[in-house]
Amino acid sequence: MRRLCSFALTLALCFAASAHEKDDRKAESLAISSRPHLNVIAPAPEFALREAPGGALVRLSDLRGKIVVVAFIYTTCTTTCPILSQQMATVQKRVMQDKRLRDRVVLLSVTVDPTRDSAAALASYASRFGADPAVWKFLRDSPEAMTPVLGAYREWTRPMKDGDLDHPARVHLIDADGQIREIYSLAFFDPRQAFIDIRSLAGN
Repeated sequence: MRRLCSFALTLALCFAASAHEKDDRKAESLAISSRPHLNVIAPAPEFALREAPGGALVRLSDLRGKIVVVAFIYTTCTTTCPILSQQMATVQKRVMQDKRLRDRVVLLSVTVDPTRDSAAALASYASRFGADPAVWKFLRDSPEAMTPVLGAYREWTRPMKDGDLDHPARVHLIDADGQIREIYSLAFFDPRQAFIDIRSLAGN
């Protein structure tokens, strides 16, 4: 049964990601949907990772009852990650400005490069983007602990000649019941749409 569930989740993640990543040019022409249809994709894989700074253990299951946005980044990235993190900062700003949402939403940025991304490096990166730890947390752990988490979310990495890492720049939207409801690629992660999607899940 576990193998069947794992296989089903893999198919769901691949389908959702590929649906977003077919053609970046299409993203430019997509209108913002005020009435999104956010079907359940799959249960979000559980993880328990350390917050930077401080080292507090953050379990995804402990966040049940909250809407969770999970992005995968690394701090030395010079291409997609700064863009993605700036978009997350915009989502954070909008969430904090909405009294009905600020206590119901958690943003998580998880490193895909735990070897180079120390707790101090992640904390500095979080400060760079104005992350409020009450809303937006940056997570890491040992490479051994990170490997199954990244695998569960299909976050592979491929070293590049310039020292960068090629990796899927995906963002997972998880509802209060721990179900993945949307998987955005960078091309489709518009903070305006993400905020509308969050409000839709919150019933606002």
